[in-house]
Order: sequence, then C-alpha cells, then structure tokens
Amino acid sequence: MCDINVFVLKNGREEKIMENVDVIREVSGGIQLFNIFGEEQTLKAKMVYYNNSEKRMVFQPV
Repeated sequence: MCDINVFVLKNGREEKIMENVDVIREVSGGIQLFNIFGEEQTLKAKMVYYNNSEKRMVFQPV
C-alpha cells in the first residue's frame, strides 16, 4: 500500500490523527484528508514535512 499516516504537531510532539490516507486536498477551510475506509477530516493547518519512504506527513495547526 502507498497510503500514508498523517500527524499533527501538538506541544512539540507528533500525534497521529489518521492512517491510510490516500487523498489530500486544499480547501477554503484548510486541508481535507480522506482515507481508504471512507473517513474524512479537515484540518486548519499547514504542511511541515512529507516523507514518502516513511509514509508519513506532518502538519502544524494555524
């Protein structure tokens, strides 16, 4: 699988908020995430880090 895990920085630590994300898009309210199970979540955040080989993406709240 090429799906990634998404983390948010909270108090200087990375907290996993969603697994198996396969679609990420920018919307007016922030960043919208969709995973392979049909779950979705919208973050008011900016991307900090993405590593494809680690299958992880990190966001910071704005």
